[in-house]
Amino acid sequence: MRTIETVVDMGASPQRVWDVLTDFPRYPMWTTYIQELDGRAEVGNRLRLVIGPPDRKPYVLDVPVLEATPGVRLAWAAVIPGAAWLPHAIFTGVHEFVLADLPGGGTRLTHREAFSGLLARLSKEGPRGGDTGFEAFNQALKRRAES
Repeated sequence: MRTIETVVDMGASPQRVWDVLTDFPRYPMWTTYIQELDGRAEVGNRLRLVIGPPDRKPYVLDVPVLEATPGVRLAWAAVIPGAAWLPHAIFTGVHEFVLADLPGGGTRLTHREAFSGLLARLSKEGPRGGDTGFEAFNQALKRRAES
């Protein structure tokens, strides 16, 4: 399994970070990594994302929301199902944002994606834009939440 994980500390409360993170219509105002995000942060809903990794062509995902606990965790999953004879998905990516209080105020954001399935095991590289895109998103979110 391949995992991308980045961490950033912010001088904003978990609720403020959550409010920015889940205000999907405003994403184009502050980030270029996730160029569009449509839907609602509610378990069972589907989100439509347009992701534009650095130096790559944007791609579109339609994903189910796995968890949406305000001020704590937002998670979704991208799945490419297997053929009928395969017992598991060919590829699954669980993307999550975990928010934690920092002593003395502020928030630690852990932004990660864990990949599993046949394609994840065969690939030597992670997803397009991986760590660089996550870091860019984190810094943009930090600027927005602290403003």
